[in-house]
Amino acid sequence: MGEHSRSESVAGPQDFARLFDVSRETIDKLLTYEALLRQWQRTINLVAPSTLDQVWSRHFADSAQLFRFAPENATNWLDLGSGAGFPGMVLAIMLAKRPGAQVTMVESDTRKAAFLREVGRRCSAAVDIRAERIEKAATSI
Repeated sequence: MGEHSRSESVAGPQDFARLFDVSRETIDKLLTYEALLRQWQRTINLVAPSTLDQVWSRHFADSAQLFRFAPENATNWLDLGSGAGFPGMVLAIMLAKRPGAQVTMVESDTRKAAFLREVGRRCSAAVDIRAERIEKAATSI
């Protein structure tokens, strides 16, 4: 099965847990993320409105696929132009049990960065949110 069709077969949390072999705690954090995404989407355009009903396949599963390709000892991740947090926040949530793992997320839109901070806080994700342009962040990362 190709990676694209794998994400399309994820209809919700149960499918995600089965396909990506994640804990109930990870699913709970992703459910929190989904709720925050829906809440903040009302005032900030985080994702295309037409994709909200496909959040588990279109956003979460697509992001989670990257986890499979990374070395098991990868602890420092970087997401440039993070927007709504895909793939960085999903990966940070999945990395919760990996000692020393952290995802640095760079997003120049301060409203989106505020959203990312709230998701990171509520999901106890090891993230470093940088509300700055990529060019500026490149000198300090």
